[in-house]
Amino acid sequence: MLFIAAIGVNAQVTSLTINGDTPWVIAEADYENMPIQKAIRDVEKDWYKVFGYPPVIFHDKPASHWTGPVIVFGTTENTKHLIDAKVPKGKEQFHVFLGALKNNPAVVAVGADTRGAIYGLYTFSEEILGIDPMYIFTDHVPKKQTEIIVTSQDEIISKKPTFENRGWFINDEELHDGMHRDPLGGNVISMEWMDKILETLLRCKGNMIIPESAPYPDATVYDLCKRRAVVVTHHHVTPVGLNMMDWPKNVPFSFITHKDILIDAWTKAVIAQKDQEIAWVIGFRGESDGAFWNSDPEAPKTDEGRAKVIAEAMQMQTDIIKKYQPHATIVAALWNEQGALYNKGLLKIPDGVSKMFADDGRGFMRDDGGKNVAKGDGLYYHVMMQMLTQNRTTEAVPPARFYSELRRYVEKGATKYAIINVSGIRPAAMSVEAITDFLWDAESALNKTPSNAMKDYLIDWYAKEFGTALAIKLADLRLHYYNIPYMRDKMPIEGQYRGARGEHLLQFLTQGLLKRFGDGIAKVESLDKIIEETKGGRRTVDVSVVKEVLTETATFFPKLWNSTMALAKEIPENRKDYYQSHFMYQVAVHMRSAKALQIIVDACDAYAENKDPLDFAKALSLALEETELIINEAHKAEYGIWDTMYMHVRLMDFWKTRLMLKADIAKIKGEPYTAESRGYMGGSFWGSAQEYMNHAEGTFPYFYKHSGKGLTVLENKKQKK
Repeated sequence: MLFIAAIGVNAQVTSLTINGDTPWVIAEADYENMPIQKAIRDVEKDWYKVFGYPPVIFHDKPASHWTGPVIVFGTTENTKHLIDAKVPKGKEQFHVFLGALKNNPAVVAVGADTRGAIYGLYTFSEEILGIDPMYIFTDHVPKKQTEIIVTSQDEIISKKPTFENRGWFINDEELHDGMHRDPLGGNVISMEWMDKILETLLRCKGNMIIPESAPYPDATVYDLCKRRAVVVTHHHVTPVGLNMMDWPKNVPFSFITHKDILIDAWTKAVIAQKDQEIAWVIGFRGESDGAFWNSDPEAPKTDEGRAKVIAEAMQMQTDIIKKYQPHATIVAALWNEQGALYNKGLLKIPDGVSKMFADDGRGFMRDDGGKNVAKGDGLYYHVMMQMLTQNRTTEAVPPARFYSELRRYVEKGATKYAIINVSGIRPAAMSVEAITDFLWDAESALNKTPSNAMKDYLIDWYAKEFGTALAIKLADLRLHYYNIPYMRDKMPIEGQYRGARGEHLLQFLTQGLLKRFGDGIAKVESLDKIIEETKGGRRTVDVSVVKEVLTETATFFPKLWNSTMALAKEIPENRKDYYQSHFMYQVAVHMRSAKALQIIVDACDAYAENKDPLDFAKALSLALEETELIINEAHKAEYGIWDTMYMHVRLMDFWKTRLMLKADIAKIKGEPYTAESRGYMGGSFWGSAQEYMNHAEGTFPYFYKHSGKGLTVLENKKQKK
């Protein structure tokens, strides 16, 4: 959806009928601009879907023998010989309106610059042709039409975007990796699928992306971003684009004792990207996704000392960037420990660098209430998150939460940069679009209370996806869903987990209980003995904590499930599949996971009393039945291009839960079993998604040999020895 200013009318033309034979006018100079050309090709397909005919396209101007209506696409510079499009001044601006050329009435969609022209094209497609910007992820098929009447009421004039840099982080990309893996192995995600992601981002008026969790600075996906006019940015594990997930073995990592090696690596990463449009992210963390002091034994032991090292590293990164891009946008990632040090007043950010505050993975900003948020800053936010406790296959973050949390950023002018962790996109398609709309234009949401803005957005979104007749009912159902006890901002009992949690928490707790108690119960050990022997173990799960999480779920879910089932009968036939994915499965995975977990908790309590392993095994069989019902609902949501989607869910792994249940039942009964995990890599997402790094050509920080030499500082040291 699009929230932009709609104003006056071109007085010469107030209504125009277009059909599949209405020709387009496109300047050759615009078509030769690759990002615009790619958008034109997308809209050609949209046109074909609606009218059934490929468009006729005139070059530069209408043919002299045609005096009927035309459609003009392009930039102001290359269409000014046809019409004064009156596009607002500024980057990314566009104007869609009815106008008149010398001999032709026209629908005009023109932009101030490359992205403005792209947004004009996609806005025409959305508002006139009826193309859903998220159609790739919502399966939305536009209505077939023979003609469309365009009126003055369809005029759209853009305004300055709320956030300057607005993007998506394709993080924990298990679904993309599983269904659309790069066959050449230079990236995790295939370029064909990434092109679809970039198209969707641009249709939603985004302009920036972190395309994968751990790309190299010479990744070919960056070339694709350039062809789409999408800004490349980084995250806290890839400062200046350096892939810290693949720091070479036996290479010293220290900004204290081997500073020259890191400076060399940062410099090479910057050089590889210097010809790209980049929103640079700086920061200093350790190997993989941890604090630097976990990777460097020489690191300071105090917060003050650690902050000083990070500040010095960030200043060095800033200096390197400015050497190659003097006017670059640079953002300091205040994720996790870096944010904590800044909020304590210990970490100095380089002059001219924006601060990027982060949420906690649940949608609550870690910015000390906005105390240090200032004009020109930005943010990192999650609508999908791994973290063992959040959402991997469902919607989880209510729009009201980010309307509330991000209000202070808009009010303070901290709108330089916003990157949204969208992970697999499809499971949370509604919230992905909602927050991207907010980044483009926050005014509509901020003029209302967060709850009212959310309700209005949900009604609009469900009207678009399922029709106006069901929009209010579907919005109410989603609000009911958001009230799942452990998904509320605060759980009924706030213990170890405070609230705002997803379906992954239930699967994590289920696997935790099985791991802690399964083998001991198979040996007929007492529950007290098992608890004592497993105390202090990594990710140990306590029964008492599980009971806190499950509070109120037994009475809540039947009502939600009944409402979901009842509304399913009213869904149009052509949208039943998407309803299955967007509602039926999502409710089922919560409800069945909670029920299975409750069964296991009750079985643990019963075993403490009767010490009967076979009775425990019977309970596990019931939990297994609930898990099979989750899988059954998942299979119903697998169709078309999504035919293996849930096979690739590995971070929130209900396949592992199923195998663990089967294994524990077999152990208790003394029967054979296969394994407690699936696949060649044991169901590991990182083992699969990051396997491509094993094929890097030995020139770190680059992936490809042709990108240049590797760490020459290190090589020179070896030569001297």
